[in-house]
Amino acid sequence: MNEHDHAVRLYEKAIIGRKVTEGETSINYAMVKAMAAGAYRELGNYQKAEEYLKESYLTIAMENGEDNMTAAAILNSMGLLYKR
Repeated sequence: MNEHDHAVRLYEKAIIGRKVTEGETSINYAMVKAMAAGAYRELGNYQKAEEYLKESYLTIAMENGEDNMTAAAILNSMGLLYKR
């Protein structure tokens, strides 16, 4: 198992934990999904990375607005994903 596989497992546990404790509309839930997307991207699972980034962006943008710095960072991650 490489580092990214291990990271994905930990992120998935964190996603479940945030969902249970804070709900799917939580900023922390969105952020852990965005972080997991990076690990999925490194593993070549671009579909899962895109799914998580889109979900994260929508949550952050709805809560804080599209011009929020965190929303912009997620859009940047999407750009890196599409650049591959």
